[in-house]
Amino acid sequence: MTGKRSSRATTPRFSAKEQAAPAYAEKLTRALGEIIDADVAALKKHFPEAEIVDLHLLVGLANLTNRFTDPLGLELEFPEEKI
Repeated sequence: MTGKRSSRATTPRFSAKEQAAPAYAEKLTRALGEIIDADVAALKKHFPEAEIVDLHLLVGLANLTNRFTDPLGLELEFPEEKI
C-alpha cells in the first residue's frame, strides 16, 4: 500500500452548508443549554435569518411532538392526502 488515500476518502460527502443545519438541529435537541452565538453564526454563513428561524421552529416542533407522544406511547395519525 502506498499510503495514498482515495479521493472518495478525503472528499466530504456533504458540503459545509449541508452539514450546518443537521449539526445545529442535533445540538438544539441534545444540548440546548450549550447553544452559543458561534453556533448561530455558523448557520448565518449559509442561511438567511428567516431560514434559521424556520429551522429552529421545525426542530422545536419535532422535539415537542416526540416528547409528548413517546412517553405516552401514542402514534401520530396523519390525514390521508387527496391528490
